[in-house]
Amino acid sequence: MRVTPRWIKLFLCGLLPAMFTGSAVGALAAVITTLWYAVLAVALAIDWHRTPAPDQFQIRRETADRVTCGSECSVSLRIHNLSSLAAQVLLADTVPESLQPAQVDQDSSVIPGMIETRIGGNERRSVTYLAQPTQRGDFVFGAIYITVRGALGMINRPGTVTPTAGSCSLVRVYPQMKDAERFELMARKGKLRQVGLRRARSQGVGRDFESLRDYLPDDEMRRIDWKATARRGKLVSRQFEVEKSQAVIIVLDIGRTMLSELNGKPKIDYAIDAALLLAHVATLADDMVGLLVFSDTVHTYLPPRRGRQQMHAILDSIYKLQARLVESDYQGALAFLQYRWRKRALTVCFTDLWDPDSARQTVNELSLLQPGHLVAAVTLLDPAIKAASDLTSDSTLNVLQKAVSLQMQEDRQKAQNALTDRGVLVVDSPANTVSIDLVNKYLQVKERAML
Repeated sequence: MRVTPRWIKLFLCGLLPAMFTGSAVGALAAVITTLWYAVLAVALAIDWHRTPAPDQFQIRRETADRVTCGSECSVSLRIHNLSSLAAQVLLADTVPESLQPAQVDQDSSVIPGMIETRIGGNERRSVTYLAQPTQRGDFVFGAIYITVRGALGMINRPGTVTPTAGSCSLVRVYPQMKDAERFELMARKGKLRQVGLRRARSQGVGRDFESLRDYLPDDEMRRIDWKATARRGKLVSRQFEVEKSQAVIIVLDIGRTMLSELNGKPKIDYAIDAALLLAHVATLADDMVGLLVFSDTVHTYLPPRRGRQQMHAILDSIYKLQARLVESDYQGALAFLQYRWRKRALTVCFTDLWDPDSARQTVNELSLLQPGHLVAAVTLLDPAIKAASDLTSDSTLNVLQKAVSLQMQEDRQKAQNALTDRGVLVVDSPANTVSIDLVNKYLQVKERAML
């Protein structure tokens, strides 16, 4: 039990009669003070008996067990007052750090981080607040702290309530997948080119003829139908259905090079967003999609399969991935992949060409997958490095930063050239466009029947 500031103020008021020091007045003041404190004691006792104990409340927490990073989710606290006494209660939910409350419903008064509401005797009441996840992963709620205010405002009875059985305690925060949603929307509207993407349904140079269409500047000469061109008096190209049920394997390196941040966001988050968009588009194209996650050892392997169920399995496997401060074992991971999947596949490896030594090793190991697989290396371009190379030479610091930046870009370009020379496709893009550039590369592979 804790006395309130109101009771303390009333207690101090009882000292005022002591200011009178006359004999007759002093005796009267002592009587008044005694009566005053007796009344306060009675009021305190009444308030204690008229205030339900914290263990008289049951609370059930309800929220979605799967939420999306960056999107608001509602959390409901369903309170049951087991006593016959009405009470004003102050609730403080133990919310995970990355799931901070945004606001409370309009029926409750708001105190920062808390919810205050009134509940009658034997009544059930629900209050709701909104939370906004800021990170991917699994997050656990804790206990609920409750303070029951006295009916007379003399005391507060604090306590801790363990949520009842069936309450939500674990929340899985998934990546937002805005790119995938935007892709589907633009595909339905036929406006993929507005976001830098090729058409959702890609025609290629497979075996099955589909239709004729007007020639486009980037069409290969072998696609021109000369008979149709002669009849129509303009260039006409043949379209073929691309082959389906091909294998796409996403290889995620979560070693030390993925620990750094770009624009305040971890590299691994950009890689996961791009990987999910690629998996989504490949699933729509009826291709098989697989996953390999590794650092110094292989953490996850999903053999290529088709369908949305596989897409969900990939999402469940990578939504809580975090980069690790270890050196990645490319040799072991790629040997594992070659042993487990012997058929030809488009193997998309998310990595980084950070320093010459690790880049050389990465180039050697990726090239060993050729020609059994078509390999694509996806790297994230750090805008800070490019910005440093554009600095003016007006200070010693700028000169040093520019020199380091130019050297890093040169080493990176050498590694990319080495990959390209060995037949490895390279997608080196800024973080904000890597998802779109990767999907375009995949669609290009399908259109040209490179796989």
